[in-house]
Amino acid sequence: MKKWERFLPHLSFCMLLCLLVFMILDGYNPFMYWLTSTVSKVYIALCCGVGMLTAVLLIVRQYREKR
Repeated sequence: MKKWERFLPHLSFCMLLCLLVFMILDGYNPFMYWLTSTVSKVYIALCCGVGMLTAVLLIVRQYREKR
C-alpha cells in the first residue's frame, strides 16, 4: 500500500499534464476535435489545476516526511 501512496500522486500529475497539453493543442488546432464545448474545456482546466496542486502538495509532504 505504501508504494501506491507514493506512485499515485506522480501518476496523477503526469496524466493531468498530458490533459493540459491536449487542451493547448486543441487551442492551436481546433479541427482535431479533442474537446468540443467551452464548458467542458473550463471544467477540465479546473480539474487539471486542482489535480496538479494536490499532487504537488502530496509529493512535497512525502518528501518532507522522508527526511
